[in-house]
Amino acid sequence: MSNNDAAKPTTGQNLHIRYDDTLARYATQVALNVSEEDVVLNFSSGLMPDASNPGEAYLPIHTRIAMSHNNAKKLAALLAQALNQASQQRAQAPAAAAAKLPSLDK
Repeated sequence: MSNNDAAKPTTGQNLHIRYDDTLARYATQVALNVSEEDVVLNFSSGLMPDASNPGEAYLPIHTRIAMSHNNAKKLAALLAQALNQASQQRAQAPAAAAAKLPSLDK
Protein backbone atom coordinates (compact mmCIF):
# COMPACT_ATOMS: atom_id res chain seq x y z
CA MET A 1 0.00 0.00 0.00
CA SER A 2 1.46 3.36 -0.95
CA ASN A 3 0.65 6.84 0.30
CA ASN A 4 -1.46 7.35 -2.82
CA ASP A 5 -3.36 4.12 -2.22
CA ALA A 6 -4.42 5.32 1.22
CA ALA A 7 -5.95 8.46 -0.29
CA LYS A 8 -8.02 6.70 -2.98
CA PRO A 9 -11.68 6.30 -2.15
CA THR A 10 -13.24 2.92 -2.88
CA THR A 11 -15.73 4.51 -5.30
CA GLY A 12 -13.06 4.89 -8.00
CA GLN A 13 -13.18 8.69 -7.90
CA ASN A 14 -10.02 10.75 -8.13
CA LEU A 15 -9.18 12.32 -4.81
CA HIS A 16 -7.11 15.47 -4.38
CA ILE A 17 -5.80 16.43 -0.97
CA ARG A 18 -6.41 20.06 -0.02
CA TYR A 19 -4.92 21.59 3.11
CA ASP A 20 -7.49 24.07 4.38
CA ASP A 21 -5.58 24.43 7.63
CA THR A 22 -1.83 24.53 7.01
CA LEU A 23 -0.84 24.77 10.66
CA ALA A 24 1.80 22.14 11.46
CA ARG A 25 2.94 21.28 14.96
CA TYR A 26 6.09 19.37 15.76
CA ALA A 27 5.77 16.49 18.19
CA THR A 28 8.62 14.76 20.01
CA GLN A 29 6.35 12.80 22.35
CA VAL A 30 3.21 10.74 21.76
CA ALA A 31 1.02 9.37 24.53
CA LEU A 32 -1.12 6.46 23.33
CA ASN A 33 -4.50 5.46 24.75
CA VAL A 34 -6.22 2.31 23.47
CA SER A 35 -9.75 1.31 24.41
CA GLU A 36 -12.04 -1.39 23.09
CA GLU A 37 -13.59 1.14 20.68
CA ASP A 38 -10.72 3.32 19.49
CA VAL A 39 -7.10 4.45 19.57
CA VAL A 40 -6.20 7.99 20.67
CA LEU A 41 -2.83 9.56 19.88
CA ASN A 42 -1.94 12.54 22.10
CA PHE A 43 0.89 14.64 20.62
CA SER A 44 3.22 16.92 22.56
CA SER A 45 6.25 19.08 21.78
CA GLY A 46 7.98 17.67 24.85
CA LEU A 47 8.25 17.79 28.62
CA MET A 48 7.86 21.11 30.42
CA PRO A 49 9.05 21.86 33.95
CA ASP A 50 6.22 22.33 36.43
CA ALA A 51 6.79 25.74 38.05
CA SER A 52 4.39 24.98 40.89
CA ASN A 53 6.15 21.69 41.77
CA PRO A 54 9.95 21.99 41.55
CA GLY A 55 11.58 18.82 40.26
CA GLU A 56 8.36 17.78 38.48
CA ALA A 57 7.50 17.98 34.79
CA TYR A 58 4.37 17.64 32.70
CA LEU A 59 3.58 16.74 29.10
CA PRO A 60 1.42 19.42 27.44
CA ILE A 61 -0.76 17.86 24.74
CA HIS A 62 -1.30 20.13 21.73
CA THR A 63 -3.12 17.71 19.40
CA ARG A 64 -5.33 14.65 19.87
CA ILE A 65 -6.24 12.23 17.09
CA ALA A 66 -8.80 9.46 17.61
CA MET A 67 -9.33 6.60 15.16
CA SER A 68 -10.71 3.09 14.93
CA HIS A 69 -8.48 0.09 15.55
CA ASN A 70 -8.62 -0.77 11.83
CA ASN A 71 -7.51 2.71 10.79
CA ALA A 72 -4.75 2.68 13.43
CA LYS A 73 -3.44 -0.57 11.90
CA LYS A 74 -3.47 1.05 8.45
CA LEU A 75 -1.60 4.08 9.80
CA ALA A 76 1.00 1.83 11.46
CA ALA A 77 1.52 -0.06 8.18
CA LEU A 78 1.89 3.18 6.19
CA LEU A 79 4.37 4.59 8.71
CA ALA A 80 6.42 1.38 8.67
CA GLN A 81 6.46 1.35 4.86
CA ALA A 82 7.45 5.02 4.59
CA LEU A 83 10.22 4.68 7.19
CA ASN A 84 11.54 1.54 5.50
CA GLN A 85 11.65 3.32 2.12
CA ALA A 86 13.40 6.33 3.67
CA SER A 87 16.00 4.03 5.30
CA GLN A 88 16.66 2.30 1.98
CA GLN A 89 17.04 5.62 0.16
CA ARG A 90 19.41 6.89 2.85
CA ALA A 91 21.50 3.71 2.55
CA GLN A 92 21.72 4.12 -1.24
CA ALA A 93 22.64 7.82 -1.06
CA PRO A 94 26.26 8.78 -1.62
CA ALA A 95 28.21 8.65 1.64
CA ALA A 96 30.06 11.92 1.01
CA ALA A 97 27.35 14.55 1.19
CA ALA A 98 29.67 17.20 2.65
CA ALA A 99 30.65 20.21 0.57
CA LYS A 100 34.10 20.05 -1.02
CA LEU A 101 36.38 22.95 -1.83
CA PRO A 102 37.34 23.27 -5.47
CA SER A 103 40.96 22.55 -6.35
CA LEU A 104 43.02 25.53 -7.42
CA ASP A 105 45.00 25.25 -10.63
CA LYS A 106 48.44 26.90 -10.47
